[in-house]
Amino acid sequence: MSSPSETAASAAGSPVPADSAIRRILVVDDEEDVRVLVAALLESASYAVTLASGGREAIDVATRERPDLVLLDVMMPEISGWEVCATLKNHPETQGIPVIMLSVRNEIRDMITSMQAGADDHVTKPFTRRKLIAAVERLIEQRPSAAILPSAEEHFRKKNLLYDAVTQLPSLPVVVDALRDRLLDQRRMGVLSVDVEKYSHVEDTYGWEVFDELIQEAARTMKRLVGTLFSAEDIVAISRPAGAEFYVFTVIESGDEDGALLERKARQTEEILRQTLDDKFRERIHKPIGVYVGHAVIRPSAQMRMERVVYRALREAVRVATSREEETKRTLRRVFREIVERGEIRTVYQPIFELADSRLLGHEALSRGPAGSGFESPDLLFEYAIANGAVWDLEELCLKSSAGHYPASDSLILFVNVETDMVSALSHRGARILDPLRGQRERVVLEITERSAIRDLAAFRDAIERLRREGFRVAIDDAGSGFASLQAIAELKPNFLKIANTLVTGLARDTIKRDIVEMLLHVAGRIDALCIAEGIESEEDLAECRRIGIPYGQGYFLGGPVSRP
Repeated sequence: MSSPSETAASAAGSPVPADSAIRRILVVDDEEDVRVLVAALLESASYAVTLASGGREAIDVATRERPDLVLLDVMMPEISGWEVCATLKNHPETQGIPVIMLSVRNEIRDMITSMQAGADDHVTKPFTRRKLIAAVERLIEQRPSAAILPSAEEHFRKKNLLYDAVTQLPSLPVVVDALRDRLLDQRRMGVLSVDVEKYSHVEDTYGWEVFDELIQEAARTMKRLVGTLFSAEDIVAISRPAGAEFYVFTVIESGDEDGALLERKARQTEEILRQTLDDKFRERIHKPIGVYVGHAVIRPSAQMRMERVVYRALREAVRVATSREEETKRTLRRVFREIVERGEIRTVYQPIFELADSRLLGHEALSRGPAGSGFESPDLLFEYAIANGAVWDLEELCLKSSAGHYPASDSLILFVNVETDMVSALSHRGARILDPLRGQRERVVLEITERSAIRDLAAFRDAIERLRREGFRVAIDDAGSGFASLQAIAELKPNFLKIANTLVTGLARDTIKRDIVEMLLHVAGRIDALCIAEGIESEEDLAECRRIGIPYGQGYFLGGPVSRP
């Protein structure tokens, strides 16, 4: 093994030729002992090692030398490893280099932050030689061997500034320039502003991967409309790279003086997009997808620059789309009030199975609003109730419905969702709200759904203990995401941990998700809790859940919700 000074010196020397059989690893850590140890492990496996002691040095070395892989410490002074990783992944010269984060931090949020920064893996310290080398070898083998040429790098850099990488659509600066000639030729143009999922917050709930797929499908759908609903010379664009607002610049037909045809196009676009996205994502996003389309005529003026004319029309189209969203909100307020006043709640039951032998464990009760209404989705129903201070009234209806339609059984367990706000309110509002469940409390599990944070953990823990004394068992929903933190799990010591569907979907193909799930299994063992995997959507994910030892599971692959078990 070369000395630390000799190894580090290679950062300033000539890089190893690209066709060398020796793979080059850049190790970045502000602690010299760690750098030396990791270098020794890698060199024993025949890798060439370059060392860097800080983030700025790491970026410089990676850009200059193009290593085959970067091992990057998270906690460093001046620039964190996450910032370094994001920088490398956003530069064309280095975006293809695999990055493994090394950290003593093993909280779920830290691993998720590594994924969001663009890391390819997250290895916690202390680690074994076998684990480290296995992670390195897997990523090295997956990396394409061909280097990106400088001319291609320049092309990608410019393209990333002007085109969206997810949808491959041009951004507004590109389109505005293209529209200038058309408007100068007195072509009558209009613009549609298409806002996807502004109301339902898919990215917050289901993660950026699902949201990117949603945006891609929306872009594909609008491209397909060119030549049918829109003319072949109409332009589909995106607000900016990584944006979620689309624009369609469309020719206004002769005779359409009042823009009536433009408005019809807006309504048709809205309807087609909403239907397409709902059909495509029905089994992954279990609530209506918000699509709002506004429109405006582009009116050239001799006193204004053409760019300002276009952007003025864009603002008007956005205003119209926003007013349609406000109209939807007013309708939702009225419908929600009617649901509560009339008790229009229906409950369906999703089966939960023992994964080893497919034996039925019980069901999760899922309460929904009237079919066909804006509140048919339980997520939207409760999000609205929380935002408008109506959780208690809604929970009272849902608990009655959940208990009243579930058949008596000595063996099946009924999981009933309860909001944190309701549990917190038990101390001053009383526990009569739980009366519908008391007759079967020995087989009822109260599933804590943390759509909002627990403000006073000590008081909340006391409320949970009160429920246990009354004979109820407790589960924490969506463990591994949102507000379901490791601290809450440790403090509340639930009987069941329900692993979030965002971790279970794609589990077999994602090593970081697998590490997080295995950690949750370990935590569950320490507190004598049982794990239930939510969102099992494929044979592949089911097999992986069985392999790593998750005892129970639910999801559309195993069985969808039914009105009566």
